[in-house]
Amino acid sequence: MNTAISTTDYQAVLAENIRQQRRVVLNPAKRYLDGVTSLPSAPMLVTELLALFQEPDHDVDKVVQLITYEPSLTAQILRLCNSASFAGERPPDDIFEAVSRIGFYQVYCMVVSLLGARTKSMEGADEGLNVNELWRHSVAVAVSASVAADETGQAKAAAFTAGLLHDIGKLVLASVERGRYAALIQRASDEGLLLTDLERSVLMMDHAEVGGELMQRWNLPPEIVAAVRRHHDPAIGPPFQQLTAAVQVGDVIGHQFFDEDLAGTDLLTFSAAALDTLHLTPDDFPRLLAKVQSEMDQVKVMLEI
Repeated sequence: MNTAISTTDYQAVLAENIRQQRRVVLNPAKRYLDGVTSLPSAPMLVTELLALFQEPDHDVDKVVQLITYEPSLTAQILRLCNSASFAGERPPDDIFEAVSRIGFYQVYCMVVSLLGARTKSMEGADEGLNVNELWRHSVAVAVSASVAADETGQAKAAAFTAGLLHDIGKLVLASVERGRYAALIQRASDEGLLLTDLERSVLMMDHAEVGGELMQRWNLPPEIVAAVRRHHDPAIGPPFQQLTAAVQVGDVIGHQFFDEDLAGTDLLTFSAAALDTLHLTPDDFPRLLAKVQSEMDQVKVMLEI
């Protein structure tokens, strides 16, 4: 058998190898993740449910079929359905009735949040940052981004997902760097510096780039990849500007949402590009905040935060 490689095939293989090496050189986040041995697994259920959201009529049977593969999620949905917020005259007979009673979007938020919460347990992450504080912020950003997206006719599910996962790169960096990353966070706070600037200076990349690279490895939709990767980019260019802008606005709200005293904060320092993209102004903020507050009250019940 003749196993010789033709000149054309050899050149094609060589060209592909060069492209891969170029991607590694030009993408330090990719190189970084290549060296991480304990990355969280891809949330396949989220991807499949997002695909269902694209269908004109959401098939509850398909939703139930998907979530029954997650026994802990099934139990959480049934428990929620029996809570004071959702309980009817009688408990639901089965998971199908529970999903129908709670609603597809609320169930989807629970799915994303449950799977997202598992990333909190990345080994060593709690040595690099306060994972509970980050999780609470991520939930607030998810809700805020979905409200901002809904204001402009975008899909709330994609915005909720991107908002919830926007800082997952911090968890990866904290898990790997641990005390070194904690020192970066402390220095940023002490010196009034942007954490992303310090990350790039010390690590040659920032947490948004790491998070975007992870989203791409998880095969999440490209708009979610872009929104996570660019959520600190002050100049929002194409593509996927609207979802990215929604996450940016959600991030600003989320950073201040749990502050007891809102006076004197930088609540209104939204990115001008983000507001322009969403056709919003600072005058819209009170209305946005009221909607976020209402939805946060529901999410707190669902997620027990």
